[in-house]
Amino acid sequence: MDDFRAQCRRQLKRSLDSRIKYGFFRNYKPVEDDEPVRYFEKMSDYRKWADENLPRYLGYKIVKPIEDAE
Repeated sequence: MDDFRAQCRRQLKRSLDSRIKYGFFRNYKPVEDDEPVRYFEKMSDYRKWADENLPRYLGYKIVKPIEDAE
């Protein structure tokens, strides 16, 4: 816990610009980031596309009721 507190104190000494610059990172998301823009008529269209095309680990899967899972 002492190490964590020391790290927090060091970070607070940085300028706001530096904290913003180094506080975020760009994470590539396969399929989703491959096209600059996608448009869908309805949210259900987007959800269907995401369920069929995006990797499961991104969390874009439609949850089906237990009785429909078989």
